[in-house]
Amino acid sequence: MAWSDDLSPATPAYQIAASANPRVRVVAGPGTGKSFAMKRRVARLLENGVAPNAILPVTFTRVAAEDLHRELVGMEVPGCDELEGITLHSLALRMLMRNHVLSATGRIPRPLNEFELEPLICDLMAAHGGKMAVKKLRMAYEAAWARLQHQQPGYATGRADSAFQADLLQWLIFHEAMLIGEVIPQLYQYLHANPTAAERREYNHILVDEYQDLNRAEQGVINLLSEDADVCIVGDDDQSIYGFKHAHPEGIREWLDTNAGADDLGLEECRRCPTQVVEMANSLIGHNVQRPVPRPLNPIPANGAGDVRIIQYPTISQEVVGVAELVAQMIADGTPAGDILVLTQSRAFGRPLYEALVARDVPTKSYYAESELSHDDAQRAFALLKLFVNREDRVALRWLVGANGSNWHAAGYRRVREHCENTGATPWSAMIQLESGVLRLPYTNGIIASFREIIQALDNLEVLPDLRSVVDQLFPDGQDSTRDIRELAIAILDAMDAEVREEFLRKLSTTISQPEIPTEIEDVRIMSLHKSKGLSAPVTIIAGCVQGLLPRPAEAESTPAEAAQHLEEQRRLFYVGITRVKAVPQERKPGTLILTYSRRMPARDALSVGITPAQRQYDQAILHASNFIRELGPSAPDPIAG
Repeated sequence: MAWSDDLSPATPAYQIAASANPRVRVVAGPGTGKSFAMKRRVARLLENGVAPNAILPVTFTRVAAEDLHRELVGMEVPGCDELEGITLHSLALRMLMRNHVLSATGRIPRPLNEFELEPLICDLMAAHGGKMAVKKLRMAYEAAWARLQHQQPGYATGRADSAFQADLLQWLIFHEAMLIGEVIPQLYQYLHANPTAAERREYNHILVDEYQDLNRAEQGVINLLSEDADVCIVGDDDQSIYGFKHAHPEGIREWLDTNAGADDLGLEECRRCPTQVVEMANSLIGHNVQRPVPRPLNPIPANGAGDVRIIQYPTISQEVVGVAELVAQMIADGTPAGDILVLTQSRAFGRPLYEALVARDVPTKSYYAESELSHDDAQRAFALLKLFVNREDRVALRWLVGANGSNWHAAGYRRVREHCENTGATPWSAMIQLESGVLRLPYTNGIIASFREIIQALDNLEVLPDLRSVVDQLFPDGQDSTRDIRELAIAILDAMDAEVREEFLRKLSTTISQPEIPTEIEDVRIMSLHKSKGLSAPVTIIAGCVQGLLPRPAEAESTPAEAAQHLEEQRRLFYVGITRVKAVPQERKPGTLILTYSRRMPARDALSVGITPAQRQYDQAILHASNFIRELGPSAPDPIAG
């Protein structure tokens, strides 16, 4: 074995790697070496002659998959370079894309981008209780209606659920599209209905990280894939943070009940964090009362106390500048950009931070979903590009004709769709008839006006000599709102042998939704706390630590019990965030954790991100530090003014 081995045979992590039991559960706190133990188990399997394509390491987030892949490639074990971590969603999409599976499901896998969900929501909200109700029903549908751990995935649980599912599927089938989150229930239904499917025996060894964050549908997919496979699940119910997608801590607690005789191992020594952070984390999570078995983390003295700072700035704009200057100074002092992880729970903080760092020439990457499409200009240009390539892209057309209207012109568009369903016309041909006056439908004047603008924009693109000119027109050089997607588009064009519209769009879409995995981390990474699961960094900064974001309030209609559960999950989220910091004493990196928040922000901006201020001064919202700050206990440093 040519790779580093710093675990003795007496440690639980060694047991994980060496266990011959086909079923293993590992309950491990943050920084306890569980990810290393999974990689070690993979290496053991390869050393024992198991083919790489028979091993499936499942991570919870794409960012964690990138890290796993990067570290596996770095191992000097034959076959590691052929392995990659993969999210369950990516695995499901890969399996559904196979021709025999597509024919079985009868669906077209044209995924909706995140920004394309808004017209879908508006088209369904009148019949299903409004926007928030539709969003909650969609999340339940993507969990295959298994909202609770004991529920069987795949079945709508009542009349309202059944009606919503029927209307949602009709919308998706008419628009020849699929929700990104829909791939899990689609795969579950395919695997459940086909016990002889080859996919159910494709892997001999399955390793699943962050098992506590899988919902019942996702757990069901793992079960169906692993009937004949050895399985190792790893997780920690103190880190369960995806209740909004119906994940439950009970999933990992009850796994032993359905896997009798499985090995049950625990890891409680925090190998990652500085000792001061471990003490703060224990104090914080100790405020959760719904923990069946409290498991305090044990610090490692050799990691040292670390560098922990809590900073309050007068305004959000000063917080953005302050954090950007801190990062820039660290890099100037020799800290690699890839060693810095910035976490924040709102784009209202994340986007300005990203822009401030880019303005300081700091190499920075945003890991917010489809970050290249976060601005209205980029969304409209990308939708136009889709129609430029394919006039029959029904989702892009629906987005564009509704973008400037109240509720996306839902009332008028319903008439267009009814006409198409009754006559067999496509939406594009119906729009042509409406625009020319051949067809008349009520409430469609706004749609017709939008369509005329679309026609003019497409005509302007058609006369351009090549795709590079199209990119220049849609994503102009020097325009900040489309800078990131322009960079991707230019890089793809430079790598193409011939300019083929369909191939260019396919590659651009894939790069946006599934970015290439870098072999080295060379950028400051900005992401939400949810996305940081499975990651670590010598410098971790959590910005925007204010009431209303950390924690976010429970929904108004929540019962007291539901509100208490929500608060505990939000506390677990902050617990995950502060334990991302990693001490590397052998490299003289003590581990730096910086928590920041501001005193004021524009009231309009506060309301737009869900913060209801307790006080206002003219047009300014007065913010309060997160209650979680004081729950860090006496080990936390005193806050200072920034």
